[in-house]
Amino acid sequence: MDFVTVISLLLAGVTCGIVNVIGGGGSLLALPVLLALGLPAGVANGTNRIAILLQDITAVGTFRKQKQLPVREGLLLSIPIVIGALLGAWMAVEYLTETIMNVVILLLTVLMIAALFFQPDKWTRTKNSITFYGLTTSNFILLLFIGFYGGFIQAGFTYLVLAVLVLRMGHNMVTGDALKLFLNLMIIPVALIIFVYHNQIEWSYGLVMGIGSAVGGYWGVKFVRSWSPKFIRSILLILLVLSALYIIFFRMV
Repeated sequence: MDFVTVISLLLAGVTCGIVNVIGGGGSLLALPVLLALGLPAGVANGTNRIAILLQDITAVGTFRKQKQLPVREGLLLSIPIVIGALLGAWMAVEYLTETIMNVVILLLTVLMIAALFFQPDKWTRTKNSITFYGLTTSNFILLLFIGFYGGFIQAGFTYLVLAVLVLRMGHNMVTGDALKLFLNLMIIPVALIIFVYHNQIEWSYGLVMGIGSAVGGYWGVKFVRSWSPKFIRSILLILLVLSALYIIFFRMV
């Protein structure tokens, strides 16, 4: 790797880490950078998981230390997520192309923009509105499909998880952010096993970007805890709009 490549990976990693913790979708930046550096779509998809893994370890550890993470709930929610991710990662190594990646990410981004305008009072609540007793059948199925998407592409996975945690399960944005990163951390090793087996990881790129992502993840937790839910929602909306515009004008032309 030359100097420009290293700097590009580090900067992309830091930005990705901050964005993922604050709202989600950091991979919408990381994947185009990896593609621009010459990695095939499948290898970029696998390599990105290394950076996300290091970011999530840092961020989840920080959230837990600050007592913002309900670990027991996270472990239970991870069951359908991990099952779905295993199937999704297997499908990705067989069928994922750059065109499919761009189209799916764009559709998800537009869907999340719409979701942010749905029941805005839930997005901006400051406290959790329910006590968690277990998974309902409908939430289990929903998380199974979201896990499949996370294993398949990863980019935007945390948007979907956050929407379920906030809109269906009654969490505020801070606890939702902590849980979504915990669930993301649960699926990454599962997906990595499959990508490693199919030789779809560029380790040097992933580790360099991962160093930046770990730093960004730590900073992101600091930002989330000091910002209001309303402000986080606004930042999330801006990031989604920018992601959609980027895909439309730069990845699909």
